[in-house]
This record gives sequence, C-alpha cells and structure tokens, in this order.
Amino acid sequence: MNIPKQFIKPFPSYEEVFYDQLEQHKKHFLPICSINLKCIDPEWDEWLHIVSAKEIHEGCVGELTQFHTNFSKEDMLGFDVIDGKYKFEADWRYFDIEQEPSDQLEEAYVQNEKDYEIRKEYYERNLKIYPYSSFGKELSSVEELEQEFAKKQASGWGLDYPKVNGLLDDIRFMTKEGRVLLEDCDHEEEAFDYTNLLYVPKDEDGHPFTYIGFATGYYFQAYGADRIYLFYNKDLKKAIICFEYT
Repeated sequence: MNIPKQFIKPFPSYEEVFYDQLEQHKKHFLPICSINLKCIDPEWDEWLHIVSAKEIHEGCVGELTQFHTNFSKEDMLGFDVIDGKYKFEADWRYFDIEQEPSDQLEEAYVQNEKDYEIRKEYYERNLKIYPYSSFGKELSSVEELEQEFAKKQASGWGLDYPKVNGLLDDIRFMTKEGRVLLEDCDHEEEAFDYTNLLYVPKDEDGHPFTYIGFATGYYFQAYGADRIYLFYNKDLKKAIICFEYT
C-alpha cells in the first residue's frame, strides 16, 4: 500500500528530526522515516519520526544504565515532541557509551552509522531500500551493496519490500501485518500482548499510547531490531520508540 508522498519522508536529515543538541542526537540516533499524521487522521497535521539507535549490538538498548525514566528504559526511547521535532527526554548517560565506552561498543556505533549511510545512499540512487540484512557484515560502499543485491537476485533470493511505500511494515493496522496484531483481540491495546515488546508505553492512568506504525530495523543498519515501533500520546506530546526482537 502507498500513502501520499507528501506524508512520508524517507531518511530525513537530523535537522528535520531533532529539536536541539544536534551533535548528541547525531551521536546516538539514526533517522529512518518521518510520517505526517494526516495519513492517519486528516485533522492531525503533525510530523513524527521513526528513529533507531546506534547502540544496538548485543543485549537491550539502555539495559546497563540506571538513568531510566517512565518512557526511556530497556529497548524503549522517549522523546518530547516540540514543533514536530524530537528532544530525547532522558539523561544522555542512559547510553552505556557515555559512561563506560569500550572498543566493542564504539565499533558497533561506527558500523551501524556507516551501514546506515550506505543504505541511505542506496535508497537515493535506486528509490528503494536494500531489502536484506547485512548480518553485521561491514560494508564499504554503496557500489558493494548494489553488487550484493545483484548477486542475491542472480542466486534466486526473493524480494519482500515493506508494504507501506517500500519503507514501513505498517501504519495504524492498515496492512496485513498490522491486522495480524489485532487478531483475537477485543481491544487495540491487547494487540501488543502478542509481541515480544518488553514494554508498551502507557500514561499515568494506565492507558496505552496510540500505536502509529513499525519498520524492520535491520533494513537500515548493521545491527538492527526486528521491528521498530512508534507510539504517540498527543496530550503529553510524547513519542516513544520501542525495539522488538524475535
């Protein structure tokens, strides 16, 4: 399925996604896709963003820190939404590299960023994402990625592009994968009981945030989550990213 192109921006710039402290946000995050909520509700003229984390390598993002909040904990990232842009709501020491940098973690950051940049260039050249995981293999150039794609096709590898504009796997339960989440559920919030998410964001009254959509994380970096979910609370102006692994 496709939503109007004006409502979706692949690989947005950091300046389009983050409100301030650009260098810190650049250090830790990877912008995947921006979504205008008009594609969900014509009255919601607001931009949200699916982003990933460079820390993804082994274990959960944020699992080794004590700098958690209600909305930033293991495999959950909370952002304040200000003028359609994100401001990370937790202490930067949420990320382990800010406290105990290691060669292994620093290499994961470098490899995730490099892989992301090559995949971004691949998209700009081909107007399609590279629809395979790199399984942690270090890429050197977009030309190498194009050669890998040709080899996989010549070897009979199938193609399975994400259903929403070739970028996202679901928007608000509109696709088959999204509807699967709702199977056997009496209420929308029950859908996420059937996922491997560690947490589903809820307000102080226990009401789940509005589910916006999800993307396949390993299509965008060397080490990626299986799914990157985006949730939103319009009253709190909070966007939440959750990572899922199978």
